[in-house]
Amino acid sequence: MAESGHSWIDTEDSLRQFIGGIARKIDAGEVDACFIDTEADSLHHYQEKLCLIQLGVGGQFALIDPIAIREQEMRPLIETLDRLEIWMHGADYDLTMFRRTYGWVPRAVRDTQIAARLAGHRQFGLASLVERNFGVTMSKASQKADWSRRPLPEKMLTYAVDDVRWLPPLVENLKEELEDMNRWSWFEQSCAGLRADVLARPERDRDEAWRVTGSGSLKPKGLALLRAIWLWRDGMAAGRDVPPFRILNNQQMLAMAEEFEDDDRVSISERWRGSWRKTFLETVDSVRASDPAAWPQRPRKKGRRTSEDERNRIEKLCRTRDRIAEKLGIDTALLGSRAVIEDLVLDPETEGADHLMPWQREALGEALHQVNPS
Repeated sequence: MAESGHSWIDTEDSLRQFIGGIARKIDAGEVDACFIDTEADSLHHYQEKLCLIQLGVGGQFALIDPIAIREQEMRPLIETLDRLEIWMHGADYDLTMFRRTYGWVPRAVRDTQIAARLAGHRQFGLASLVERNFGVTMSKASQKADWSRRPLPEKMLTYAVDDVRWLPPLVENLKEELEDMNRWSWFEQSCAGLRADVLARPERDRDEAWRVTGSGSLKPKGLALLRAIWLWRDGMAAGRDVPPFRILNNQQMLAMAEEFEDDDRVSISERWRGSWRKTFLETVDSVRASDPAAWPQRPRKKGRRTSEDERNRIEKLCRTRDRIAEKLGIDTALLGSRAVIEDLVLDPETEGADHLMPWQREALGEALHQVNPS
């Protein structure tokens, strides 16, 4: 037991003992919920991986080392956790990492960030909520630390435990708020929607991963260079075991592609030396020498042109959504994004209709019936 009041679990035997203790409490009806957070190393290494799983259950806290414990040894823990209601804060990333690492998304997910937003909190980060509810200032010192290092220093262990230590009392407060506002069913629907979204999210096509946000306006020549330097960046990052953005970030690559498209040149830093500079310039030259017929094309835009009447109805529904959200005291996006609003107007029988939850439909009320008067 460490000073910060937790168990460190990095062997199959210690994990088995921990699972046994949880199972006995479940069987005795003493616990029905578990509080979870995770840490990964996306800021420090090329291959992002799950580095730590923080658990709070039955008043006890454990830090589980997924680097030391093999995937198959984690299966009994996963099966046990699926007997509980799993609470997280800002769960999307944690769920994504669990799915990627173990092919698992918890059966019953509850997200305190969603709860806070539905209760009308405008500052819904965990630290803000803990300070508001309990007057405690959480440390952010280890937020960007390298969680793959071993052993982890005590200050990082304390930071990790605190990310689940405050969840149980926070859950009680948020439950009370949502029940008082008659919004608990909104919360359950929203959490189910989050879980479904994570399960339905496709793995990114590596052959198209180079099409970063903002590349849609590039012409084939610029796209050809973007693809080439994305692959160069990826190789350099893998060889140095650093995240690709440490080599070049996406905005830098886009600027290079635009310059190449306009002036057939690419400006690089004078500090670039050796193989870094040499291989990059060779990459640019290879694009110059390539056949334009082989350059990638802009993706075809989906959808159709909207009429003036349709645009007016979209704007009207957005304004109505905004008024309703203001009256409810919640962020407008919680009632449906602009993309969903557009789908409701342009194709109400499919996309938009599918993306609205029952509570959103109820809140929008008569406004939905006026979207398509015919």
